[in-house]
Amino acid sequence: MLPSEQLAARLLTADDLGPGYAARPTATTASSEASVEGCPQLGQLGSAVDNPYAMFPNQGKRAFTGPGGTQVTEELYSAPPKDLSAGVERNMTAMSACPSYQLVTATSVAEVHTQAVPVPRLGDEQWGQVLTVATGGRRTVIQQTVIRDGAMLLVVSGSPAEVTVHGQTALAKATAR
Repeated sequence: MLPSEQLAARLLTADDLGPGYAARPTATTASSEASVEGCPQLGQLGSAVDNPYAMFPNQGKRAFTGPGGTQVTEELYSAPPKDLSAGVERNMTAMSACPSYQLVTATSVAEVHTQAVPVPRLGDEQWGQVLTVATGGRRTVIQQTVIRDGAMLLVVSGSPAEVTVHGQTALAKATAR
């Protein structure tokens, strides 16, 4: 297992992504008032709805804004491989149990539609999903690719194009020894 400091050193930088990318602040606390309606399986994750990988103590996260306002987020977690596998499987099963649900916060209600998608066969295990989130008249498509490689878990989220372009780069840097 790698400590959080070592995971942080393996995260992508704006230079790794190319011209036009800049790091942006990541949320330091999750909303304690978020709840799920219409999907009991996802609701059973409890506070993990905001960060389904918070159960893994060793972690690092970096978010970027790219050309045209695109966004991509990379997260790294480290734990024993069987713990990573079980945790991700539980999360992905819950997230894909309902093709649609509502995510309710104190200030908004978002309609979320999920779909499992294939991902490249990288690392030891991989999962993928696309979420379409509609709130306030806006619709956003977010792809999430999750790859377990040994005792490390990589989560890349953003527009499908950003995840496709930067996912392998993130995995290569995260697993460089």
